[in-house]
Formats: sequence, C-alpha cells, structure tokens
Amino acid sequence: MKILLLRPDSEVYTSTPPLGLLSLASYFRERGNHLVEIFDGRAKAATIAQIIEEVHRFQPDVVGISLFAMERLEGHEAAHEIKKVFPDVTIICGGAYPTTELRETLSNPAIDFAVEGEGEISGLELLKAIEGDSLPETMPGVGWRRDGKIVTPPSQPFIEDLDQLPQPAWDLLDLESYFYNQHKPAPMNLYQKNPRSAPIICSRGCPYRCTYCHKLFGKKVRRHSIKYIVDQISYLHHEKGVEEIEVVDDIFNVDPEWTRDFALAIKERNLKLNFSFPNGLRADRMTEEIIDDLVDIGTYRVVYAIETGSPRVQKAIRKNVDLDKARKYIEYTANKKISIGAFFMIGFLDETEEEMKQTINFACSNRISTASFFILTPFPGTEVYEQAKERNLQVEGANYTHYYALSANLSKVPEKKLLRLRLFAYLRFYGNPFRLVRMFRTTPVHSYFFKTLWTAFLYFVISPKNKPRRDISDFLTIEKET
Repeated sequence: MKILLLRPDSEVYTSTPPLGLLSLASYFRERGNHLVEIFDGRAKAATIAQIIEEVHRFQPDVVGISLFAMERLEGHEAAHEIKKVFPDVTIICGGAYPTTELRETLSNPAIDFAVEGEGEISGLELLKAIEGDSLPETMPGVGWRRDGKIVTPPSQPFIEDLDQLPQPAWDLLDLESYFYNQHKPAPMNLYQKNPRSAPIICSRGCPYRCTYCHKLFGKKVRRHSIKYIVDQISYLHHEKGVEEIEVVDDIFNVDPEWTRDFALAIKERNLKLNFSFPNGLRADRMTEEIIDDLVDIGTYRVVYAIETGSPRVQKAIRKNVDLDKARKYIEYTANKKISIGAFFMIGFLDETEEEMKQTINFACSNRISTASFFILTPFPGTEVYEQAKERNLQVEGANYTHYYALSANLSKVPEKKLLRLRLFAYLRFYGNPFRLVRMFRTTPVHSYFFKTLWTAFLYFVISPKNKPRRDISDFLTIEKET
C-alpha cells in the first residue's frame, strides 16, 4: 500500500525532524513492503491547501497523522479536510494525543483509526488488516469505531529490544531544508553552533513518576545498543553532512555508567562533532567524570530540567531533584565553559507565591546561561490532570496550543499575579548584566535568537493565554462516551 505519514503545521515553534515518523516509515517499509512518504507540514509551514495538494500528488491508500496534545486542533482539521476531498483514503492518527485522548480522537468521523503508544508493531498489524479488509474484534494498541461505537483497545506491549527496529528512514527527508529552514528553526536547541544539525534518540521510557508528564513510552528505560546509536550518528555525519548532534532523549543520563560508555564509543569512532543535550538532563545524576567525558566529545551545551526550586514542590510533583547536587554540578559544568540552559515551571497544584519565588531565586543564583520559565500545563492523561479533576478545578475543556501560555491555573496564586511572576522571572534572570556576559561568552547566538525574543514577547506580554484560532468541537460530532 501507499502510505503518507503527515505532521501538520502548528504553533509548535520548532520543526525538529520527526523522529517518530522516520521510525514508522522505516519499519513499515522493511517489515511490510509498503511504499512510504513523509510530508512534514510543520517544517514547511504548510497550509491545509498544500496538504491536500500533497495527498493528491501521492494518491496514498492511508494517511497517518502524528500529533502532540497541543497539535490536536491542527490534526482534526487536517483529517477533516483530507476526508472531505478524498473520502476513500483511510486516516490513522497516532502520537501522544491519541494515546492520552483516544475517545476524543475518534469522535472525529474523519479519523478511521487511532494508535496508542509505540506505533511500529500496532501500526503494521493495522495496515495488514486494512490491506486484507478484515478487522479482528480487537487489536492491541488500535482503537476504531464499530457500528458507531468506539472500540477501545487492549494495550500493546512495549518493544523491549529497540535494536529490532531498523535505522530511521533518513533518506525520506531533505535534511538540507532543515539545516537552513526559513519557516521555523529546525533544532530543539535554538543556540546551535552549526546549522547542519540532526536529532537522535537513544532510548524510550523514563523511570521517574513526575505528575505532569505523559507516559507515552512507559516507566522503564529501554535503549538501543551503543553500536546502533553510533552507527546512526556516523551515517548522518558521513552521508548527510551533519556536523552537530542533538540528543533528545527524555532521560539520557539516568545511568551514569552507560552515559560514559556512550562518550567512549564516540571517541573510539573518532567522530569530530558538536553535541548538545537540549531536552533536559537530570543535574543530580551527573558526575564530574560524565561532564568531562561529554566535553571531550564536543559537547558545548546542556539543558538541566530543574522545574522547581521548592523542596516541597519537588516532592509533591515526584520530580525529586536533589537541589544541592544540582547546584554542585551546574557549577562544575559552568567551570567547563559549557552553555547551560535550564527548564523551570511555576503554577503547580497548590503552589504558593513564596514557592514560585524559590524557583526564581534558584534560577537567578546559579551560573545558568539561559532559562525557560513555563506555567504548568495539566495535559489530559497526566496525573496532575486527574488530581485537578478530583479537586473540581477547571481543566476539562482547557486550551492546549503551546507550552508558553497559560491553559489552567492550579496554584494558590491568582491568574494575573501568576502571569506577572513569570514575566518577573524573565526580567530578573536576563536583566542581570553578568548573566548576559556569561550567555554571550558560552552560548552561540544567531538570527534565531532574536526571533525567539520576539516570539517570547508575543506569548508572554501580548497573548499570555492559550487562544486557539478555532474550536476543536467543530470536528467532534461523535459522542465520546459511545
């Protein structure tokens, strides 16, 4: 069959190459002998008309749409418009959104199937069933409608040996267009040294139980072998001209010994590259030896996911970062002249103004080069969302269009003051002239930096609340409870 894998454009600010779609494409080609193409609407800033044009050009049997929770509006709209023009095309939705909100996904009559969790095995089994025109009573990891009622699936077991997956289908992307993307910055790391960068993911799953986080890949870390990873990096470098690698695992450094083995393998292959870790390492799982090893392989930027400077909130959200260790290894990293970014959040359930100020003080009292201050987004499917519902707090029907704006306030601080505190955090952090000197000494700055500043101004000052351009209910005409 001909399969078009689609990522629609959305308010997500970056257009990192879609690793999930690359893995699916490779698996479907190798294990199912299907003809697969990828259309990255986010990287192309594609309109609905351009998506329709691509479907018309390729004439697929199946369109698979990959969505984050905050891309649900764009996904429903794309499915609706595709089905209107091409009623015989089968539309499948996968990713974080259908994994946590399967019933809502299938409440759109344009979406024929929804795949939960990892999509390789479930997706391939679904394609076999579609091709044979024979659906079983149930299928692990796959939901659909039968006689107007939603069929909820049993769980698909996670893939334990990730090396059974073929290497991502990098040949399906024009990486040159990502290196110099004029529509949206391609890297997750907006402070890259070299524009010729590509992301890799070494593992799936996370052993921590943070209340605000999705559980798309489960709570056990499963890794590719180091050889698999280094082979992929070598291919990207030698065949695609990549000069910089972004490691975007959810929890790359959970195992210190494995982290050091990774660095040793890069050195043994003599891969002269820049490395960044923009997705949030655990500072309290670092060691001086790990930091030294990462510097030796060309690491110039790391981001530490601290989230809160309040010990009480750390415990309440079950992040449980050891803040004293975090300070120690931030200091050691800074001494290595590494650009340090950090993620912080305010607005946690029952958080007080004083606890938010503890977070701001932590950020401003450490040698961090850049910081992002988010307001908690209680996405459906997370523990904090369920906690808020139990308290009858207003989370159902909240808007989730991007991370930077307010969707729901679960804290003990009034909404206006919460927004002012977030703005104050940025002003205090970046208003320190010594901070700016450190940032410009350690952190590559290019045109994206100034575009990011303008975007931040729009989000934080002009439009600090999530305001979708269209109501998602326009597309949901089937009752979720069926």
